[in-house]
Amino acid sequence: MAIPLTGGVNPTSIAPVMSDPMILDIFLRGSAIGTLVLCAAVFMRNGGFQRKSMAVVLLCLSFGPYLIVSSPSIDLNDSAVRSVFVMIAGVIPVLLYWAVIELFQDDVFVRPWQILTAALIVGLAWLSQLQLQLGAVRGICVLIFFFHSLWIVVSGQAGDLIEARRRFRRWFLIWILSLGILITGFEITHLDKALPIWVFALQASAFFLSAGAFLLWSVRVVPDIWIPSTPKRDDQASPAQSALITRIEAAMSEGLWRSERLTVAQVAAHLGTQEHRIRSAINQGMGHRNFASFVNAFRIQEAQAMLSSPELAERSVLSIAYDVGFSSLGPFNRAFRAQTGMTPSEFRRTHLHETTRSRL
Repeated sequence: MAIPLTGGVNPTSIAPVMSDPMILDIFLRGSAIGTLVLCAAVFMRNGGFQRKSMAVVLLCLSFGPYLIVSSPSIDLNDSAVRSVFVMIAGVIPVLLYWAVIELFQDDVFVRPWQILTAALIVGLAWLSQLQLQLGAVRGICVLIFFFHSLWIVVSGQAGDLIEARRRFRRWFLIWILSLGILITGFEITHLDKALPIWVFALQASAFFLSAGAFLLWSVRVVPDIWIPSTPKRDDQASPAQSALITRIEAAMSEGLWRSERLTVAQVAAHLGTQEHRIRSAINQGMGHRNFASFVNAFRIQEAQAMLSSPELAERSVLSIAYDVGFSSLGPFNRAFRAQTGMTPSEFRRTHLHETTRSRL
């Protein structure tokens, strides 16, 4: 997860008394690497070279070099291979963070602070090979990414409409991130240099079990779980689901979307039904992957009407964004472009011009 646990152990000096734990450590690491390669193959088969699948593929493959150089049982000395593996291991926190946002955020928007933090993590990892004492700074940057990943997992759960991904949020990813935070904490405090060999075997078993759990999940989930799709109503929905979809659309058209911080639970309470039925109807019946995009569709529809009105031509785009429920201009612009293919200003110019021409 972070730059390798070095251990500071000389394998040749402990071989006579620690051979069994060392063999177990090597076996578990090899098994974990093989399992991660299978995970990468599954994602490549289902997602191809699309960005969301490649984020997971690269993460899985990068763990191989990490598992090798983080073991005191595998002696690479100071070879060029070890240096290359250490450099790859230094990128893992960034790859993990990338995989998290690709898997759990349908609309990925990279901000400048994320780019800067990623550059510091990779740059300081590579500079540390020059014996510069930069590990603490890098560790702090890694923890920033880990804790923000946890925030993504937790904050996005309520609005996630894909049931398999909701379950994945609760269990597996939190386990992986907790493991990463633990390892990073050891490295920042340098406790990893005094650990006995059996702790490294325990670390290897944790990776092996985690990789196995992830492999089972990646095989069982629907192939398009990490691939964005354009919302599309399901014509094969059951009569009961079709009726619920009609009720949801009617409630939203009547202005339910205007409720501040509207949630799935509030929609379910308004319609007198269960949350899981609302989630299923919006996801499977209407094609939305998260609740925010569903609500934003109604907000953008209202914004389009306001931007097309000559009577509101003097109103600023920001004011209209506030009126339809957005808290700032950036998210409004991104949501508007995603739904219409143009910015709010471009949409206004085009439609006001057409309205003027039609009146002449």
